[in-house]
Amino acid sequence: MPPTITTAAPERLTAVLADILGTDWTLPTVPEWPAVFTSEAADRDLTCYPDWKNGRLIFELSPAGAASSDFDRRRFAKYSPDLTGYDTIHDWLARGDLTAVADALALILERLVEQPLPERTANTNPLEREREQLAKQAQELAAHATQFAARLVWSQPVADDARHLVSLAQNTAHTATRVDELRGSKSTPPADPT
Repeated sequence: MPPTITTAAPERLTAVLADILGTDWTLPTVPEWPAVFTSEAADRDLTCYPDWKNGRLIFELSPAGAASSDFDRRRFAKYSPDLTGYDTIHDWLARGDLTAVADALALILERLVEQPLPERTANTNPLEREREQLAKQAQELAAHATQFAARLVWSQPVADDARHLVSLAQNTAHTATRVDELRGSKSTPPADPT
């Protein structure tokens, strides 16, 4: 279990990393883990967080605002400090001399940031393609359902929204049926709500 987190550890490391990265990267707005720096010019995020179990820092480079499903578009680096005299990496981050390791961190970050990010790989598996499509449709359906509910609560017109929801639901049901077929499951086709 990680130790109690204080703001001192992320604030101290963020300050050192900000000096290394320079003004091209915006600092995290809140001192917490994970700390996320953003470069608008490069359209990238650099995320840093401690690996409590292994006593090291993890650096993750990704496209700015990348979804968790874009795992294959990320690059990683790690730094394992000398924790002699400290109970945990959190203790080292809160009390250690972080400026003493700035050169090592600068080298790691320079190498990481200069690497091109992997291109998104085309998914050739039909089941995976359909599952990705189903997830997108489900997210869109949920967003529109929330909007529909808000309009209903605020006594705004909802008939057009309802028709759009029906269309989205039918498309989602069709894709879900296709996913079940590809999995080898039998599903009952959805009834026509009209």
